[in-house]
Amino acid sequence: MTAGPAFALAAPSLSALLLSSEAAGGIAPTDGKIPGHWSPTDPNRPPIDGPKGQELWRRADKVMPSYAMFLTRSARYAGYNVLPGFMAEAQGCRVKDADGRSYIDYTASAGPNLLGYRHPEIEAAARTQSESGDLMPMFSPAMIDFCERLLQWTDGFDWALPLKRGSDATELATRVARAATGRPHILMFENSYHGSNREQSLLFEGTPKDALEHLSRLPWNDAAALDNYKASSGERVAAILMSPLDQPGGNYPTHTASPEFVAAINRFRKRTGALVILDDVRAGFRLHPKGSHMAMGLQPDMLCLGKALGNGHAIAALMGTEAVRGGAERLLYASTYIYSAVSCRAGIATIDVYERDNAYASMQRAGERLMAGVKKAAAQYDQNMNFSGPATHPTMFYNNDPDSALMERFSNEAAK
Repeated sequence: MTAGPAFALAAPSLSALLLSSEAAGGIAPTDGKIPGHWSPTDPNRPPIDGPKGQELWRRADKVMPSYAMFLTRSARYAGYNVLPGFMAEAQGCRVKDADGRSYIDYTASAGPNLLGYRHPEIEAAARTQSESGDLMPMFSPAMIDFCERLLQWTDGFDWALPLKRGSDATELATRVARAATGRPHILMFENSYHGSNREQSLLFEGTPKDALEHLSRLPWNDAAALDNYKASSGERVAAILMSPLDQPGGNYPTHTASPEFVAAINRFRKRTGALVILDDVRAGFRLHPKGSHMAMGLQPDMLCLGKALGNGHAIAALMGTEAVRGGAERLLYASTYIYSAVSCRAGIATIDVYERDNAYASMQRAGERLMAGVKKAAAQYDQNMNFSGPATHPTMFYNNDPDSALMERFSNEAAK
């Protein structure tokens, strides 16, 4: 039931979620446009949604704010009437829209459903726990079982915390880093998305400028920029927050971290005493069966997990080393639903099935086969299409498609 690789189609796609560097520099503009967003190229295109979907759009526009709210799941991010807007049912790797039309979902619901929708063993584990209780006073045994299972899954960490969202994990990790080091500054990389928190979002509208004063961004894969970064103030950096991939979406290729870049990160942490936080929310379980840090050859001080961790159940996690445990213990952090026993049981079952079925190897084979098939078909019809990034988490795009019009057309045709 493995759903296959999670795709980042280059422009008009439900999984092309991250915004371009236009949004990375400061307060977002207020002209009603979304930075890095593709404007609808053909507002008069015939509706892709059927009658039920069109009615849902009419209702949604009345009761929900548009544009940036829930941007990552809105079909309008691809342009008007490119993709169906509402999915009503899912099983395995297939989804059905509100009008009953079936699709193969290469996005895995933007990442979470790595093992396929409604996986019977994972759903059974969640159901069994639900029959005993979910949110209860104090801790549940499931929380401890979940943390122990995470520490069994990968090496290099000494503690774990269950959370709800990937944004919870990245935000808490930066707080732990600041508490552990006594330093204020966080170093990130251009175009990188680390959740919806005000420091880490790429859309800063509604965030005071002074809230970003302890944040810097450097170019990805630029070892020299790290080596030369403000030598006089490098000791103020609490942590580097980074993803294992540079995958900004849009008509941009995906780049892995080069060995030279990883070496520069290690030099920086040794020179300044800064910590390293790896945001593995999107790529986790997709670049290496034991975590993306294993593929990178980088041992972070903290690891942020989410999305695929619960195969569709709302669970995230922060893992850390003994050296930063004290920083975590000095913080007050609580959120009602992080204590969900059902989500913890789903997370345990997800890791169990993932490892038992060697899901990573299955994704690798499926991704390689799909990429080769698309390239062959594209060449047959003289379409200049390409891929970047690993086979388990690739970006598909047209060459010479600066405004993404070709990719939009491709997505629209695929959705019909």
